[in-house]
Amino acid sequence: MSGKIKHVFPGGNTAQGFFSYYNYIIPNDANRIFILKGGPGVGKSTFMKQIGEKMTSNGYNIEYHHCSSDNNSLDGLVIQNSNIAFIDGTSPHIVDPKNPGCVDEIINLGQFWNQTQLVANKPQILSCNQEIQRLFQRAYRILRAAKSIYDDWKITNSEALDTAKINILTNQLLSSILPKQNNGAGKLRKLFASAITPDGPTNYLQSIFADVSNIYILNGEPGTGKSFILESILAAALRKGYDAEVYYCALDPVKPEHLLLPQLSCGIITSTAPHLFSPKNAVNYDLNPFLRTELIRLYANEISYAQKTFWELFYKAIETIKKAKQVHDLLESYYIPSMDFNAVQSYKDHILSRIIY
Repeated sequence: MSGKIKHVFPGGNTAQGFFSYYNYIIPNDANRIFILKGGPGVGKSTFMKQIGEKMTSNGYNIEYHHCSSDNNSLDGLVIQNSNIAFIDGTSPHIVDPKNPGCVDEIINLGQFWNQTQLVANKPQILSCNQEIQRLFQRAYRILRAAKSIYDDWKITNSEALDTAKINILTNQLLSSILPKQNNGAGKLRKLFASAITPDGPTNYLQSIFADVSNIYILNGEPGTGKSFILESILAAALRKGYDAEVYYCALDPVKPEHLLLPQLSCGIITSTAPHLFSPKNAVNYDLNPFLRTELIRLYANEISYAQKTFWELFYKAIETIKKAKQVHDLLESYYIPSMDFNAVQSYKDHILSRIIY
């Protein structure tokens, strides 16, 4: 029987620049971590995909950790049954061994390239890298501007929020979700369920919450208390000894957006644009009625301006990230012809032989 597959993002293009939760890809007690090194186009993502496919067909549960700058590529792979991970250790998410030899091992796919060919294309490679960096820095500046406008939108709404009603709902959810103490200490894992990618906003909510029995959906405009509810449930869950996976906002990487409590088969999901999600078995809570209508009318022009400006900036940033991806594809075209992919394939088979029991 094939193993289960889960898709997530370990890092993202955010208002803080590239933001990484790579330390949470696999627990500290990992059996083995393979760190892949080498330039663009050397086959790191394909290497991980092929290992994932083989392990899944052998019944292992797999997590695919996708790249936010190219969501069709992988930045990581976790073989959950064996507690083994493969991680792309190249820029912008530099990863080096913490426990070399006994846990961490470097896989250098650069050993299979023809350096003479690469040196011949040195000017083009340097030019591409410079342009990619320039475009991403521009995208991050635009995302910072978008977040500033979003914060204005959120604060304006929050001034109209009936916080007493939010507190009542939070206490109701706490009583329903966390009725008793669990044994042991709760463990926290941080990742992204969504990302700002060259293909636009992309999420893997369906994959993450596919087998979750109890799902609560929070709907509402910015500033309606969704993050407060999530933070309250998260703090209580950890305090009561439940493990938690927190999925953070693609724009604001320190703001919790979704919460998974595996031991309770429970998920609390924020369903708002651009990541709308409402499975059939979910209990939905609309927080917009908690906004005082008279104040929303009073602030209507401010809110309308913030909405319009935010989305313009948001999609301008995506347009810029897409341009960076196009240049990155050009960069890969200088590396791919120099690679001995037959040697890469043989090395992949060698690694597989070491991890299949």
